[in-house]
Amino acid sequence: MAWDFFAHTRTLELLYHKMQAPVLEEYHLTQIELDVLLFLSHHPQQDTAKDIVEIRRLTKSHVSAAVEGLVQRQYLQRLRRPDNKKLIHLVLLPDAMPAVQAGQARQREFFQTLKKGFEPQEVQVLNAMLKRMGDNAKEAYAQL
Repeated sequence: MAWDFFAHTRTLELLYHKMQAPVLEEYHLTQIELDVLLFLSHHPQQDTAKDIVEIRRLTKSHVSAAVEGLVQRQYLQRLRRPDNKKLIHLVLLPDAMPAVQAGQARQREFFQTLKKGFEPQEVQVLNAMLKRMGDNAKEAYAQL
């Protein structure tokens, strides 16, 4: 294989974490706590711990611990809705917004770094290919 997918994927992950490190330090967050905050900010309709676990493929116990820490810090609130009292929704609180905004800014920088030197149409083609690869992987995973 000319392109080592796994090595490059790990490099992307390490770069992302390194770029988020100043946010973690400034707001005294763990990476998974920041991941939870950013997930909720990007997916307002998917606001349960189960959603985070299923979509981000994070460990349930890690998400639970992160949510607890964020609730204690008053960055998140757990909310039960009258129509389904079993389901707990997670709501971002105003105190979380500076950390969320800082994390989002670092995400934008990360993606700008990755797109450096690409023409807009190349980025569109790449996004389409990556989506197709992701869809293929999800389909294959579901069949196993």
